[in-house]
Amino acid sequence: MKFNKATTLVLSCLLAVLFCSTAFAHEFILKPVQLTTEKNHVVPFSVVSAHVFMISEEMEPLNEVDAKLILAGKSTPLKLAENEMLMTLDGQIKPEAEGTAIIAGHRKGIIWTNTTKGWKQQSKKGLKGVISSGKYEKFCKTLITVGKADGSYNKVVGHKLEIVPMSDPTQAKVGDEIEFQTLLNGKPVSLESMTATYDGFSLTPNSYAYFTEPYGNGLAKVKISAPGTWMVRVQYKNAQPTADYDSHVMRAVLVFEVK
Repeated sequence: MKFNKATTLVLSCLLAVLFCSTAFAHEFILKPVQLTTEKNHVVPFSVVSAHVFMISEEMEPLNEVDAKLILAGKSTPLKLAENEMLMTLDGQIKPEAEGTAIIAGHRKGIIWTNTTKGWKQQSKKGLKGVISSGKYEKFCKTLITVGKADGSYNKVVGHKLEIVPMSDPTQAKVGDEIEFQTLLNGKPVSLESMTATYDGFSLTPNSYAYFTEPYGNGLAKVKISAPGTWMVRVQYKNAQPTADYDSHVMRAVLVFEVK
């Protein structure tokens, strides 16, 4: 079978789109085995990289992920270990105080460059035949109630892109609408959309239970339709090119429990 140049170009574009959807579209999620616990109890958690929420499909690079526990005004770095069987990075917390704990995670920015000779995990600088290049960075916050909630659900942890709930989502019930604000570098930003889903909603990749368009001041409301472990997600793209990449894509996720 002979292929002309146009056909080859179309196939190359399709392969590029497929690669992008699989390599970059995974959501970065910090998933504990439970989201309600007592003081001094050990709670294991996993760093999940998923299209199907919340089943991990690939293991994030250990040296590219940071995690910390924020509780009672104290920030504690958390150790992570590779779990090749489950394709996760695993850690644990042992909260020493009551209140709303936050596990905050950061998947550092990784640059992928598409060239005429395939994809390279490196800057576009110095490469030949560059088609496009992007930096991909991800953030996640997970709320855990330790004993009794203390109102720390809306603490800003300083992520470049961050979702902040305007009321305590851990106290929400099915049928409630929860308002969230998205911050970019600490300031409200209105993005094109906010999506939300819960663990077990669907086995179809990239399927969400809720979609909404934020209104003024970076605010958006999500209606809770089922109990379980929920995640709210936003994405921001800075299309201003640099010497190393053409665009910077950031994603932020907030995880909480609805009883």
